[in-house]
Amino acid sequence: MFISVAENLSFTEASRRLHVAQSAISRQVALLERELGEKLFRRVSRRVYLTPAGETLLRHARRVFVELRNAELEISETTQLSRGVVRIGSGLTACMYLLPPVLERFREFYPNVELQVVTGPTETLLPQIRDNLLDLGVFTLPVEYPGIEVTPLCREEFVVVSSPRHPQLSRRKSLPAAEIAHYPLILFGRTATTRRLTDAFFRQAGITPRIAMEAENVAVIKPLVAINLGVTLLPARAVEAEVKRGELHALTIEDRKLTRDIGLVYLRADHLPKVLAVLIRLFRRHHSGS
Repeated sequence: MFISVAENLSFTEASRRLHVAQSAISRQVALLERELGEKLFRRVSRRVYLTPAGETLLRHARRVFVELRNAELEISETTQLSRGVVRIGSGLTACMYLLPPVLERFREFYPNVELQVVTGPTETLLPQIRDNLLDLGVFTLPVEYPGIEVTPLCREEFVVVSSPRHPQLSRRKSLPAAEIAHYPLILFGRTATTRRLTDAFFRQAGITPRIAMEAENVAVIKPLVAINLGVTLLPARAVEAEVKRGELHALTIEDRKLTRDIGLVYLRADHLPKVLAVLIRLFRRHHSGS
């Protein structure tokens, strides 16, 4: 409870995350302060701040929880991964085409291990890895976050995606980067990591894009492009199935490359749990083609 309040600087948010009544959290924190003989939080105009004693306790408490998690995982490994839960976080795009083949392979080896997948923005999922609510993340890089380990996985090249009925693009296989500015674009929202990469690409190419719509995930963007409301830029693998079925049309960018790096993200610790080692190995094998 203390860690959740400290990391969110809010008793209300800690209550929501832990599914515990706010009064119960306040009571337990008060008991902890009485035991330690120090105030852990300052409350100013309904806002919460850590005291120096609170900052010290938070540093040690995080370390304790990492060690407890490592102990739990090491003990569970004596059962040869015959039970347990693996929790994975990912953006929706990666979840749709990067995770399924790897998780299918993992399930073949360990059918009794439960797999849980959570999708959402990177900035929302990273704290859950830090708090041991997720074991592994699959994110667009770069990722910089305290206490987090990052293993690069693969690099993806983007293509321009249009409707197969687009009057100018449907018969072409490629186009110059500058020509992208001629068409209305449907892109991710401005806070998305992929959108930031796309915006940087436009700036470097001297392109002023015509942004017609913004959507929060690829599941919304693709059908809008399919009915010819605009074009988009997506990783080639993200539209591979739709292109084969004739639902979308993909064009390479002739004179520039837009790429993104994907990485595996997990809590930094002295001991890499066997379940994470297995998953990381399967991800690497799949993306190396071996």
